[in-house]
Amino acid sequence: MTTLAAQEPLHWYIWVGFIASALIAIFTTPQLINLIKTRNTTYINIPMYAIYLIGCFCFLVGGVLMTCGIGIGDNPSWSQRLSSGMPLIIAQSICGVISSIIFGWKIKNYSAAKRAKVTELQYCQQLKSVYDEYKKKVHALSHVEKTRIEEVKMGGEDK
Repeated sequence: MTTLAAQEPLHWYIWVGFIASALIAIFTTPQLINLIKTRNTTYINIPMYAIYLIGCFCFLVGGVLMTCGIGIGDNPSWSQRLSSGMPLIIAQSICGVISSIIFGWKIKNYSAAKRAKVTELQYCQQLKSVYDEYKKKVHALSHVEKTRIEEVKMGGEDK
């Protein structure tokens, strides 16, 4: 039994694929680190991450199909299969997991912020109604005070 490495050497373009996989996997890591440190998701764009996750999934499926030998010629060897699809599978699996964490965190914070805005709006409406009632009472009191001052001026309370 021979090993895969003994069958065919990995060509330079396959190493380029592995380097690209590593760089793509590293690409999403700073975003996750920043998110863990700050817990601030306001700068994360939901549609961008949704599209990115769909792209990761499509690349992952493509890598699996290449590894199965689909679309890379007639009767490819196992080393051809693994070397053509493995960089995609590795990179997109790592990026998919990291991006899913970021996307899930953003959706969670977005939902909480939306609920908080509704609560804040309700609070503002309550404050406005309390203020309006206070304003009516002050207006009524000022009217009573004006009437009382007029009575004092006319000598109404001296009696």
